[in-house]
Amino acid sequence: MKFETLDLSSSIIEAIEACGYQKLTQVQSEVIPVALTGCDLMACAETGTGKTAAFALPLLEKLLAESLSESSLRGLILTPTRELAIQVADNITRYAQFTSLKTLAVYGGANMNPQRKALNAGVDILVATPGRLFDFIGQHGLDLSSVTSLVIDEADRMLDMGFVRDIERVKALVARQHVTHFFSATYSDDVKILAEKMLYAPKWINVATSKSASSVEQEVYLVDKRRKSELLSELVGRNNWQQVLVFASSKESAEHIQKELILDGLKSAVFHGDKTQGARNRALEEFKSGALRVLVATDVAARGLDIQALPLVVNIELPFEAEDYIHRIGRTGRAGLTGHSISFVCPADEKKLAEIETLIELTLPRIVVPGYEEGTPLPARYRESTEELPAKKHVDRRKGKPSAKRGQAHKRSGGQSADKPSYASRRGEKKR
Repeated sequence: MKFETLDLSSSIIEAIEACGYQKLTQVQSEVIPVALTGCDLMACAETGTGKTAAFALPLLEKLLAESLSESSLRGLILTPTRELAIQVADNITRYAQFTSLKTLAVYGGANMNPQRKALNAGVDILVATPGRLFDFIGQHGLDLSSVTSLVIDEADRMLDMGFVRDIERVKALVARQHVTHFFSATYSDDVKILAEKMLYAPKWINVATSKSASSVEQEVYLVDKRRKSELLSELVGRNNWQQVLVFASSKESAEHIQKELILDGLKSAVFHGDKTQGARNRALEEFKSGALRVLVATDVAARGLDIQALPLVVNIELPFEAEDYIHRIGRTGRAGLTGHSISFVCPADEKKLAEIETLIELTLPRIVVPGYEEGTPLPARYRESTEELPAKKHVDRRKGKPSAKRGQAHKRSGGQSADKPSYASRRGEKKR
């Protein structure tokens, strides 16, 4: 089904073509015609299937039909994270590029003044995280009474993060006559209960055909817990992977893993909630451009990051909640492309893995890399780790031998340090 078959304005169709969209995804073909009728709806679809266009295009059409001479806030989209707010606003701006409609994203972790100035200049659609939205309401008297279209994106994540009361408060502040659209990647009982409570005679649309993305090849690597970082570097180097999104379970783990990767000569960065928005944006842009081979992130990146044609996701640590596994691997295999995910599992992770496999209704294939499995004698460097080292020297992580002080000879060559051989050459293997 093509976009031309929909009852959309020519300016929107032209923008869609400029974006390179050729035909509707399943969620778009089922949601857009219903949304154009002006009713409340609850839609559930897998991540990466085009939900943003599904709610944005009908919203733009509705606002264009009102033909106001000046911008006024009429559309409000709530998202759980900063990254998702930025991504949604960018997409809507592209869809509206041949119209006069203005879109703005407001979110925490960034200077409020530029956002305030842009908001005061007039916008038609506001994409906001709950915290920053209520900052504007409380500190600057933002009035939502003109909002006639409310979209709750990632409703399941909103619930997980405790934003239910914020959603209820927003519903009470917008125009009395308004439409509300709920979008969610999962269809939990809590989401259904919230939708039934907040929507009026809604249409229910569920196009989630599986519990995990069918376009993603999923594997499990069985590995000793202490050697996960080492195996990650081994696989990146041996397979010459150039763009790998790695998920860790905590900010501390992410920082530790990234430091280990740097020591192995792999260009990498971390992405988590303690980083400033500027630092997160820089890390993401460098990763997208190929300047970084590995981006180590917490679950703050599990939703909202749209990295075009991302080939691989690695769960170096499994998530605490099984559903977050679905969102993590949903960063790859998007927009009709195929993807690949790998999860590192040690014996302590088996319970989490069982919960994930129950949720996705799949038994994932297990792979063992010789030398890294549980019970294999540890390399000498682990046995000698308690020995006192000479001043300004450290133990080479691969050989257990003293070498130059870390940081003074880490020139890069194809992702490896110039002063030490690659994993493949050290193991007598031909690098592929």
